Amino acid sequence: MADNDFHEFLNEPEFSSGDFNQITFGIGGRPDRPPGDITHDADKSVLLTTQLMVAIPLGTFSLLVFCYLRTRWNIMFAPRSRLQKLAPDPLPITFFGWIIPLYNMPESHILDRVGLDAAVLLAFFKMSYKLFTFCAIAGFAVVGPILLAEYFHFLPGKNGNGGGGNSLGGGPVPLPIEDSPESPGVLASYAILTWVFSLATFYFTFYNYREFSEIRHKYYLKWKDTIAARTVMVTSIPKRLQTDAALAEFYESLELGAVESAVIYRNVRKLRHIIEKRTKYLQKLEEAYADYLNNPCKDPNYNPDEALKEFEKADDAKTANTNTAKVLERVSAERPKMFVSLFKRGDKIEYYTENFFKYDELVEEGRRGAYKSEPIGFVTFDNITSAQLAAQVLIRPEPFECNTELAPEPRDIYWYNMNIKRREFLIRNVTINIFVVLLVFFWSGPISVFATLLSLNVLKKVFPWLEHLAEMNEIIKGFIQGTLPTLAVSLFNVVLPKIMIGLSIIQGFNARSVIELSTFAKYYFFLLVNVLLVFSIAGAVATAYETITDPTGVPRRLAETLPRVSSFFVNFVVIQGIGLFPIHLLQVKEVAYIWVMRIFFSKTPRDYAKASAPPFMNYGEELPPMVLIFVIVIVYSSLRPVITLFGAIYFFLGYMCYKYLLLYVYFHPYETAGLAWPKIFRRIIIGLYIYQIMMIGYFSLRNNYYLAAVVFPTLICTFVFFYYVNGAYERAAAFIPLKNLREEFNKVQTNTADVTITPKSPENSNNPNENTNEGHSQRDVLEDDLYHADPDLYTDYAQPPMTLYDGILNTGMRNYGPPALVGILPWLWLPVKRVPSDEASSLGVFHRILGMNKTGSKPIPARSADIPRGETEEERNQRDLYHQRIADAKIKLATKRAARDPNNPNKIYYHHPERRRSTLVSPISPIASGDLNNILGTRSVRTSSPERSGNVSREIPVASREIPTTSREVPSTSTADSTTIDIPGSENLQERATPKRSIFDKFGKLAGRNF
Repeated sequence: MADNDFHEFLNEPEFSSGDFNQITFGIGGRPDRPPGDITHDADKSVLLTTQLMVAIPLGTFSLLVFCYLRTRWNIMFAPRSRLQKLAPDPLPITFFGWIIPLYNMPESHILDRVGLDAAVLLAFFKMSYKLFTFCAIAGFAVVGPILLAEYFHFLPGKNGNGGGGNSLGGGPVPLPIEDSPESPGVLASYAILTWVFSLATFYFTFYNYREFSEIRHKYYLKWKDTIAARTVMVTSIPKRLQTDAALAEFYESLELGAVESAVIYRNVRKLRHIIEKRTKYLQKLEEAYADYLNNPCKDPNYNPDEALKEFEKADDAKTANTNTAKVLERVSAERPKMFVSLFKRGDKIEYYTENFFKYDELVEEGRRGAYKSEPIGFVTFDNITSAQLAAQVLIRPEPFECNTELAPEPRDIYWYNMNIKRREFLIRNVTINIFVVLLVFFWSGPISVFATLLSLNVLKKVFPWLEHLAEMNEIIKGFIQGTLPTLAVSLFNVVLPKIMIGLSIIQGFNARSVIELSTFAKYYFFLLVNVLLVFSIAGAVATAYETITDPTGVPRRLAETLPRVSSFFVNFVVIQGIGLFPIHLLQVKEVAYIWVMRIFFSKTPRDYAKASAPPFMNYGEELPPMVLIFVIVIVYSSLRPVITLFGAIYFFLGYMCYKYLLLYVYFHPYETAGLAWPKIFRRIIIGLYIYQIMMIGYFSLRNNYYLAAVVFPTLICTFVFFYYVNGAYERAAAFIPLKNLREEFNKVQTNTADVTITPKSPENSNNPNENTNEGHSQRDVLEDDLYHADPDLYTDYAQPPMTLYDGILNTGMRNYGPPALVGILPWLWLPVKRVPSDEASSLGVFHRILGMNKTGSKPIPARSADIPRGETEEERNQRDLYHQRIADAKIKLATKRAARDPNNPNKIYYHHPERRRSTLVSPISPIASGDLNNILGTRSVRTSSPERSGNVSREIPVASREIPTTSREVPSTSTADSTTIDIPGSENLQERATPKRSIFDKFGKLAGRNF
């Protein structure tokens, strides 16, 4: 294929627009753009009808596949339906019957079940499709009559016959303008639409920001008693305050309020490495047992509960091996062997058991050691008001000392960056920001080189036989010349978000949410430059001097380049919305990962559970493309009003897609209470500036300076609008007004005036698992092990995953102690036992390996068919979740004992243990009672938590198969469990103050009610 044919091949319809990962971005100003580059793709853009013919079948087919799989693979397409307390309302199991109930599900349900972060994302979608629906109607109403009038000669048009230069759905704007100028009427309509669309954007974003501020206050007040709401993070702590007691005493001396606890972070890097070694040998031991017994084990004599009991009762590796082997000797299988040294073979299970016990002992010893304090810590107050005040005032007169801010949630903290000093952080910050700028503006350089290296002319020099093979087969030649470079470039773009995440981590942020927001800023900047502005600043290095010396040329440059590719971006929005959102529902990447991991790389129950863990949504990756689409639609809304129609479709489909994914699929283990919205708002304002500057330049290019002057005030209005809204709501949204706090506490005191609370005794007060008055929000999902997947053939999902901290289970993070010191360690997870129902299962091997349902109507009851007939579904579920309940009990009791251990110097320091509030039994878990010994069964097992020093008992009771629920609850002074967040338009709401609103608020129903 000749070079010209090659370039024509790349400009075929399938390469004209597509997913962000299918486009090569870069601005090198080179005439020979690499294959797949957006400027290369935009040179020839397919007709809108052609793009619709591609997008609609693609989206329809993907939706049909999703509807089929939705009820047949619950672990993949509805994992959140297995939440014990906060599961979303079930959807109908019919093929299309779920769509209307999903749309009608109130936003209050999102807030209560998922959180404010999810509600903010959906509110952005909702606001956007409302805005662009209005813009589409306004665009057709303004431009349509003008075009009709020109067509029938009521107004003078181009060449005297109407047909203005740019219609609603016409092609790219022709340049140079002298050849085909638009009629005065069409140009006037552009000016009118610029004002209309700018004012509409002001209107809709203003109401969305105001609602966000109000909802955020009520959201904080609902969970005001949680530890995260009452805690501040302190950085640059002076040396004399770098102890828990000294830090607590100092903050209490400021008379901001009583301090409950204080934690100084300690440098536990060495202990962390030991924990990672312990986990490594634990997983190797589990693989050895899987080699020995198979997973699942078919032998009827196999008793995993008895084997685990004997293993955990043992004090050393030798006893554990002996006792476990005695229990498993009835199983007819050969114990695996391995080379334990260069020339010696030994028992594989014994070898890994010895190493596991060795590092288990080292971890327990290390958790009682002394560690160097770092100048960062956390102070938890008795109430939220103290934390809010401390985060807003200057604590010390010395520069930078005791910088205080509201603390992220315990699970939100990125513990690996906690020991980065302030000076080091500043150096990292500057270095990474410079690198990101260079990456954004010189991305095309390495991409072009890489694509060139994969061309046939280069490859044949390294592999001479490749040219002969290509000449023999045109398909292979076409693949090497056309597809291979494009695939390679696409691979770079798939990796790009991960690069941005890695850069944000290296930058040194100590909260996962901050890393996400930093990734959002970097990735969006990249997309804005290399997707939208690439046409205007191609060759930016060469023209940088001209831009600096003549900034007035920026509008002209935007106007000369951006309108040329308007058709490309219309097609771009079409394929992104109609074609790719239904594919997003299918979670292709996640499904492919499960297939590969469960079929080829999983051996133990832990491996299968990890492979099937619910997907995690990273807002830093998901948000930038959506905000970019918003900006693209705004930029081209006047010149191509039809793009607003497809923009409305895009955001409506995105609303439905993410509403389902956030409610039923995605897990997000921490909550920022909607901090993404101020970032989105700023980027919408930047998009407005680009839009208005381009339109000013566009009118100037047409020598219509009068219309340019008419549009120019929109820039001033945008600045004033941003200044006003940012000043009015940025700080108001970041903190809770003291008036709201006082009203809430007065309400609580009135509602609980007759309630008598018995204080706890000092000796029982240092229990981090007995947090009183802490409402169990959706953020407690991992904390209390609320998620229990349906046991399948290969795993019973008995233990939580280890995704937040290597070697520590995602549970028990209810305080701000370093996980290496106070986190819950994983324990041995033996292969599951195959029951008769598995043998008779109608599912094929492939379906069972992937953990798919037995039927399309019910979740898979994989381990319950051997229960006697007549047993209720609730009893069957109790049996299915038996091992998960045991794990819950072990985690809670291990946490209690570690906190009460008098020999543990690293437990959480409570400044006034005698004043700690009374215990509130968790309403979520039936085994969450403080006195587990009274409700658990009689058998005992050994825990892997640090209990093996001194005279601490090594046995804990394990739940019997019938787990009773407890009714011992103490009345709480908090209304957290019964309060419903105030959602405009919902019925079950708190009584809400009605402040004075302007006359424009009468029309606020159109723009508001997004939350």
